[in-house]
Amino acid sequence: MTDNTSEKQASDTSKVFQQIGDKLKSARLARKLDIADVSRSLRLPGMTVDDMENGRLDRLAGLYRRGYLANYARLLGLDPKPMLDDINQEPAPELREVLPPPRSRWKPENYMKFATYLVATIAIVPPLVVFFVQGGLRMAEPEPGLPITSTQMESEAASGDEQRMARRITRALAVEESGDGEVVGPVTASALPIRSLRPVRELQPEPTAEIASSAPGPTADDEPLVAVELELGIELLADSWIEIYSADGRRLEYDLLRAGQQRVYFGEPPLRLLLGRASAVRLSADGNSVEYLGDDRADVVSLELLPGGEVRR
Repeated sequence: MTDNTSEKQASDTSKVFQQIGDKLKSARLARKLDIADVSRSLRLPGMTVDDMENGRLDRLAGLYRRGYLANYARLLGLDPKPMLDDINQEPAPELREVLPPPRSRWKPENYMKFATYLVATIAIVPPLVVFFVQGGLRMAEPEPGLPITSTQMESEAASGDEQRMARRITRALAVEESGDGEVVGPVTASALPIRSLRPVRELQPEPTAEIASSAPGPTADDEPLVAVELELGIELLADSWIEIYSADGRRLEYDLLRAGQQRVYFGEPPLRLLLGRASAVRLSADGNSVEYLGDDRADVVSLELLPGGEVRR
């Protein structure tokens, strides 16, 4: 009985699709349009247009069928509402079970894993919490101190500074002294007095008049030694990085100099120079031009300027 009903519904649906297709085809021919023209206007494949005219609407997906049919009818000047109403009479397809629902199976290993995690958590977490709480309470408790009596105060006043300091440290650390004066108990280095880190300068005795009179005085032959300095002139044709160091370790220049700048430096030779762009730097020593290897290239050059303006690479 069910099979006969399904066959009858399919036959009725096929007749409705064929009637709609005939209407579309007749209207297209009346307008003297071919399938290619309709395909270009609707931007649909020609096969889809042919299926609609031949009643094969069941080949089109239900999601797009109504839209395709309505657009085709409007293109031909037809009212799409009657055709869409006929399609609405089409019965909805029956729902079929494609994949069976998964059956929940009771797996003992899943419950064993959960029970293991739960037991491990109960065995580890609470002791850790108790440990940290008790440690925090012990840290917050004040350290016990020993009361100071009037007798102890009098004895401290009578003793010297070192003994008074030792007694204060002993009370602060809550330690006791033995009969022979040794301290019994733990003593931390942070609580003891620390000497100054700076070395103590011993005062030398001033020389007497006899020693001062016997000391040799300066003679006419003794002349002070004066270091000869070299005059270095720099002229920048373009921007360049310049570093200049004298023989005594002084840094005379360490900067990016701009084009057009002229500088003069005095330092003890040999002068060590680092030029970021050698072709942009003109050097002179004591007023004389200095030529060096690589002054025509825009490369980094390192050189030493000796007395007299000689260059050493």
